[in-house]
Amino acid sequence: MKSIARILLVGAVAVTAIAISAVPSEAAKKKRAKAVASGTYYGQLCTRPSVTAGVGSIMIWGYDNKWYQAAVTPACVQPWCPVACT
Repeated sequence: MKSIARILLVGAVAVTAIAISAVPSEAAKKKRAKAVASGTYYGQLCTRPSVTAGVGSIMIWGYDNKWYQAAVTPACVQPWCPVACT
């Protein structure tokens, strides 16, 4: 009976140690990459209005959570532009 109790105690301590070490630290949480902004998805297109009326720059949402100038269709003419970037 004592040996079973010791085995259970050692197992409980081991599980607790693993659980505590698996929890990310506060520094790791801050370092973690930002999630996608609400309402955006990878490859989403949007338009950044330019100074010229009726023309806009097409932007694409990248995998590193940044907007980039689209390479294939870098500009558009209203009313065929995607929605405005937020």
